[in-house]
Amino acid sequence: MNLASKQHKNFLYFISIVAILRLALAPFVGLGVDEAHYVLYALNLDLSYFDHPPLVGWIQYIFTSIFGTGEFGARVAAIVIGFVTSIFIYKLIYDINKNTTEAFVAVLALHASFLFNALFLMLMPDTLLFLLILPIIFTVIEIEKNNKLPQWLLLGVLLGLAGLSKYTAVLFIFPIIIYVLMRKRYDLLYTPKIILSILIAFVIILPVIIWNIQNDWSSFAYQSSHVVGNSTINWNGFISSIGAQIGAYNPFLAPLAFYGLYKALRSQNSTLFLTALFGLVMILFFTYASLYKTALPHWSALFYMLFIPLGTFYMLRISKKYLKFAIGFGLILSTISYAELGFKFIPQPEYQSLHRDIYGWDKIISKANEQISDASSQALGVTNWTLASRAIYYNRNYDSNVYLIDNRDDQFDVWEKDKPIGKDLVIINTHSFKKDIDAYMKCSKVIIHNEFDIILNNSKVNTIQLVTCKNYQGLK
Repeated sequence: MNLASKQHKNFLYFISIVAILRLALAPFVGLGVDEAHYVLYALNLDLSYFDHPPLVGWIQYIFTSIFGTGEFGARVAAIVIGFVTSIFIYKLIYDINKNTTEAFVAVLALHASFLFNALFLMLMPDTLLFLLILPIIFTVIEIEKNNKLPQWLLLGVLLGLAGLSKYTAVLFIFPIIIYVLMRKRYDLLYTPKIILSILIAFVIILPVIIWNIQNDWSSFAYQSSHVVGNSTINWNGFISSIGAQIGAYNPFLAPLAFYGLYKALRSQNSTLFLTALFGLVMILFFTYASLYKTALPHWSALFYMLFIPLGTFYMLRISKKYLKFAIGFGLILSTISYAELGFKFIPQPEYQSLHRDIYGWDKIISKANEQISDASSQALGVTNWTLASRAIYYNRNYDSNVYLIDNRDDQFDVWEKDKPIGKDLVIINTHSFKKDIDAYMKCSKVIIHNEFDIILNNSKVNTIQLVTCKNYQGLK
């Protein structure tokens, strides 16, 4: 596929315009919980981290070193990945029958799926896997055709990078093995070249292994309980997980992913069939996991990233009218959402705003630091991990420190080399996370300061209460 050819110009114009719009929007939207957390990875470089492997932090380090640690710099990597991922999806569909229009419509469907407009704006481990999964699939197909050493070496690099991105990338091994066995290409399992591929992948993921050895395998233990945390089935949580996925990816396009999976499993096209095996393994795993713990919509993003475009391709043969409506609906709603993020013009219910997690943290931290006169004996504190990443990120240009005060083991315990015992802590209580500090902490004195509101369009987005715990001595 020669992208320089004129036949691909509409596709290239579209993804270029979308990328430019995202770059323009990036500096005007505050960082969310996860976004801020992974920028903190970059500001605290390590071999790996408690929550995830290190590649997301390493990538953020590169891009924030070039573009700064502000909101713009924090988002450039995700926007670039969204651009390149669109090219991979276009290639996947275009290679089926060399039809540029159908490939372009499939990419339009990807961008009409709501959550991808977020994941192509904010860098997360899942975003990195978008960049890797199709090159892995393409490389396996090339190995099947040619069985050349450079292809095996490339596969080792790609699988190693996937392992550095997210632990669930281990699932990628199973569809590859299943595919080789189903094709009866047993020679590919016994070739010496596979040993070099495995060695390369192992060397690349060594930082994760070393970090876990140094930290009592805490990351592996956390992830095993994080994904499947309970021993009994939670049917309410399971139904909520399925509903959240359908809503997050566009209720008119998400069902097409399963149609795309069905058609790809029946396809004689090797690339599509291998893609279907990847999708089947992933959706079975996350469906099983959601039986025991309510799954977040982005956990299954790889599945929908592959199969909404494929489902769209096959649906073109059944109902173009349906696709026009589904894609049009998604693009219009996504455009309105982007416009709202940038211009903040739509009145919204108090404390239910689209901006509640991403707006006002610069003001919150500024107000909290007004209570700090001596950073050596005073510090800021939050009582919930979801507040900690944003508080620390937006506090990065102040002299004071921020501490997470809770009983939960997480990455913040690794970063907090010293505990704030004996310090006067200015605790940030929010509308959603409000603690009775007198009942929660051991303090010589508790001082409750005046509350203040974060206001947008004459509506309360958040209400903040600052509480000083004098001479903090631990939790009660």
